[in-house]
Amino acid sequence: MVGVPGKYKGCNTCRARRVACDNGRPFCKKCTDYGRECGGYERETVFIVGTPEHKGRCSSHPPRTQQGSKKAKSNEVGQAEKLQFIATEPWQPAWLDVVSLSSTAGSHRVRFVALQTDLCSAVRPGSGSSQGDDATLSLRSYRALDATPTYGQEGFGLQSRCLVHLPRRGSNRQLAGSSSEGLCLFLYEQNSSAAYTAEAPWKDSTAMADRIREPGPAAYQSFPEHHFFARIYRPSAIWAALLNRQPTFLCSPEWTVVPWERHPRTPFDDLLDIVVLLPSIFARADRITPLEAGASRRLKAKDLLSNCVNIERQFDIWYSMVHQRVDESGSPLYWVTDATSTRAHMPFSDAFSFPSPLMGLVHVYYWAVLISFHQCIYALLDIIFESESSSSSSPAVLAEIPPGIDLQKYQPAQTRLLAANVCRSLDFTLQTTGQPDLLAAPLWVVSEYYNGIGRFGDGQPERLWCAGFKGRMEIKGSEMSSWLQEKKWVETRQFG
Repeated sequence: MVGVPGKYKGCNTCRARRVACDNGRPFCKKCTDYGRECGGYERETVFIVGTPEHKGRCSSHPPRTQQGSKKAKSNEVGQAEKLQFIATEPWQPAWLDVVSLSSTAGSHRVRFVALQTDLCSAVRPGSGSSQGDDATLSLRSYRALDATPTYGQEGFGLQSRCLVHLPRRGSNRQLAGSSSEGLCLFLYEQNSSAAYTAEAPWKDSTAMADRIREPGPAAYQSFPEHHFFARIYRPSAIWAALLNRQPTFLCSPEWTVVPWERHPRTPFDDLLDIVVLLPSIFARADRITPLEAGASRRLKAKDLLSNCVNIERQFDIWYSMVHQRVDESGSPLYWVTDATSTRAHMPFSDAFSFPSPLMGLVHVYYWAVLISFHQCIYALLDIIFESESSSSSSPAVLAEIPPGIDLQKYQPAQTRLLAANVCRSLDFTLQTTGQPDLLAAPLWVVSEYYNGIGRFGDGQPERLWCAGFKGRMEIKGSEMSSWLQEKKWVETRQFG
């Protein structure tokens, strides 16, 4: 018996997938065209067994020595064939809609999109995703994210799957130029709770069981972890904390600094650094409000109001820096456009447009956050000014107000103007974003505001407008779902 080199029967990747290989060199075209990693070539050794009966012409392969399960082998193949994407240096901000990536299949430009959906049924069963084949999506009928807070004892939870779609390369390489864009999709599912404990992470069983928090902030510095944290998890978790009026671990300094040690920051990242301080302010205000009226309650309100004034100054400094950055580019922060051409404009005769999609999202979040923040300050001022006598406006009471505070800024009329600004900005942001669920929480804030003034017989047109915008959100989400289901995907990462 002697071993001799056999024929080439295809690359290792095609052989593992049991498909025909074109034996291209150095990598087969079937693998490179579909974005898979070609496993290379390896000749089989054929053993020739000579016998008198067959005159030395009988050949056979050695029997398999190990019989593993098909499921285990397919999982191993799937892990080996998964493409590893790396962000191309110099690294860009996470909120840049298009990013350059590199992999063993070459260089790619991908655009970020995200949808909130039911993850259990997101990937169609039998699509072959576990074997490294292209996965197909099965997205249920889109429904806008319900941001209604639960005020429950359950902590915030979010799970996500990151998938990449690369445009197929044609036979003509000139048609498969680098200008074609792929997609990086984050499908995620979250709850609306935000319970919080002040215990250290190593003592908090909930924190230790949180698969996103447990690795620490240093785990979110590279693609796709950083982009998942900055674009998906952080905004969702902060809004859940705001609406549930519960602090969040994301306010810790390491969670506002470490994930951005490699990637540049944007004004939106800086805004969330300030916003993440507000849930603890709201929680303290909720503990002060039910106290019995008196000097102690007033003193606590004054102390908290001083903290609010400091945060207000941070907002003012941040917004002035945004204004300066936009002025240097030669564009205004936003401008007024006519909204009467559509029936969706009522009761707003005009709308806002912005120099970029990110700047529209920045203003929507900024104004929506100020609605809740200014309502909190107004309630604290009401506690400080309350008195059984008519002396509440005496100089002694006015002296308790922190210096530099503008009382008119927090009046209900100004808060209503903020709510109108949010509504006038939502349509532009919805049309230009690839993440429509980012607008669910701001919409909930303005809807609750108009529901509040509805108790006094006001705000009916605005409430109808909010209901109409929710319908437009669901139309946009449904169109995105249909469009995404037409494509083939490679799953790269799971979170949570």
